Amino acid sequence: MLGGEGEMDLSEQDEKNLLKSIYLLQLRKSAFTKAELIEKTGLDARKSDDVLRQFTMSGMLECRDVDNYALLPEGRSKLRIVLVGGVYDILHLGHLAVLAEAKTYGDVLVVVVATDITVETLKGRRPVFPEEDRRALVEQLKPVDAAILGYEDVGMGYEQVISEVKPNIIALGYDQDSVARTITELVEKRRLNVRIVRLSKFDKEKYLSSSVIRQTFFQETG
Repeated sequence: MLGGEGEMDLSEQDEKNLLKSIYLLQLRKSAFTKAELIEKTGLDARKSDDVLRQFTMSGMLECRDVDNYALLPEGRSKLRIVLVGGVYDILHLGHLAVLAEAKTYGDVLVVVVATDITVETLKGRRPVFPEEDRRALVEQLKPVDAAILGYEDVGMGYEQVISEVKPNIIALGYDQDSVARTITELVEKRRLNVRIVRLSKFDKEKYLSSSVIRQTFFQETG
């Protein structure tokens, strides 16, 4: 639907939903195409042209060449991005509760999943499920908009992920004290405009932890 001067008559929520789709399309990429926008949103070619033209004219997008577009700070500023991370080796309801809480802080929830090498470095053991399986499963959870793999360099990896995701909020689990110290130091050192929040401790009587599930499984199958 067109507005007064040939522009699409988008509600604030419609605009935000489109910007969210564009942000996710461009996550870890320098640009996206009209074809990718059509596939992601289900818009037809004409409406996609209207969106790209309107967002470009309003300074939310830039057209880098014939069919490569990039989200500009003006468009990015209309979204609140939440970043959360973990291993997610054996998914359980506690994970879902924590991710649902994290999503309440913003419009888009991006989850960074630890690589197999990172898990082995931090925990001294290989995960039960390989990294791509863990990432794919997390991405299917309802609160999650995107799940990406972290980097094998545990220290510098945090900085790389934050640089790519550009979160407004980093949500840390109640038991991620070491990570919290590292992230806080990084945010302060780089003077990043990022808010750090701590998520609630899930009820262990209600939700079994991954460690308990793993121990119980191996005891019963050992």
